[in-house]
Amino acid sequence: MNSLQIGLIAIGAFVVALLFVWHWWQTRRLGRRDQSAKPDLSSSRGTREDDGAPLLTDVEEPAITAPRATLPGRAEPTLDPAVAQAWEPRVRLEPDDPPTAIEPEELPPDTGVAADTPPPASSGVTQHSGEAEPAAAPRTRLQSEWPFDERLHVHASVVNLTGGPFDAAPFVAAAGRATAWVRLFRQSPWDMFDPMHVGSVQQLVLALPLASRAGPIEASDIDAWRFALTELATAQGAEAQFHGFRDGPARAVELDSFLAAVDIIPAAYLVKKDGGQWPGTKLRGTLEANGFRLQSDGRFAYHEVESDAVIFHAVDGFERPFTPERLRTENIAALRCVLEPVRLTQPLARFDVFRQSLRALSKLLGADLKTSEGAALDEAEFAAMRDEVKTAMDALAGAGIEPGSDTARSLFG
Repeated sequence: MNSLQIGLIAIGAFVVALLFVWHWWQTRRLGRRDQSAKPDLSSSRGTREDDGAPLLTDVEEPAITAPRATLPGRAEPTLDPAVAQAWEPRVRLEPDDPPTAIEPEELPPDTGVAADTPPPASSGVTQHSGEAEPAAAPRTRLQSEWPFDERLHVHASVVNLTGGPFDAAPFVAAAGRATAWVRLFRQSPWDMFDPMHVGSVQQLVLALPLASRAGPIEASDIDAWRFALTELATAQGAEAQFHGFRDGPARAVELDSFLAAVDIIPAAYLVKKDGGQWPGTKLRGTLEANGFRLQSDGRFAYHEVESDAVIFHAVDGFERPFTPERLRTENIAALRCVLEPVRLTQPLARFDVFRQSLRALSKLLGADLKTSEGAALDEAEFAAMRDEVKTAMDALAGAGIEPGSDTARSLFG
């Protein structure tokens, strides 16, 4: 054992001894404080017997006694009752239609009912002094039990004849482009069908849009869709009920004309200023460095920085899909950028992102911005495009179809 180890041991022993002495001194000090805080019973509770005066315990207890000294201790937090009674929450949940207090109607004299008879408790009528306020009729809220807009779809509801769960995947596969919602339990809310996480369900509803960009759905298509689901339900021991098929074709034609009017798709072309072409590798590097990603369908998708949502797409000027092999070996003469406002939430804000991105991209690539007719795409053209988008999106929202919603995506798929 060397001198360093001996020194460390000595220092440790000294620290332990110092802590022991400090603990002993603290304990003794608290003990003295407790003894000094105890009341003197010989002086506070009575008088000496030698003086001949009676003790305080032998007489009536006084109405007011001197406060006793209490031991020092931790003061626990308490709630003041006065404050608790006066406190009100900052957020109040008001009912949708509060009952309006009205005066009870006067009864005919021959009814035999006293005029001061209080109204029954279940009537919800309260009496008050003063003039009577007009009775407000309760609003009737028409809310569909289905998780989609019944005006825009024909739909089928599928349940098992035994009342138990069943596999929804075959029905979803047979329903084509219809959107599927499921209930995992009898009273559970509707959820979008996810084949990766959902297997057996208690109820399945399939909603087929009446129109899309391909046109209105035909009566023969509706009948074929209904027949396929009926045959599958019979084979699976299930029951399928269909709704909205009687006037489905007429509603489909009307919906298709409306969708065609509001389906505004701004497009812009990027053309190299000197009339040349971009090498595919350079074009891909520039696009990917500025928020674009090559998708499996051959389009470059521009992703918003904040939300990573896809705002618009870029394809070849001749609308040919890009492939990694083509970008390595070919030169690109033009780039076509397309925005679909109906499939985006906040379409006007996303249009502004589209416009700013095109300006920046034209500077990076040394290109001119052109319209589909070949004219220069200047500020006036961008402003006209924005006005068209605003008018169309206002009309779409006025019809109860929010841009970027699941309903809008299914109609403009």
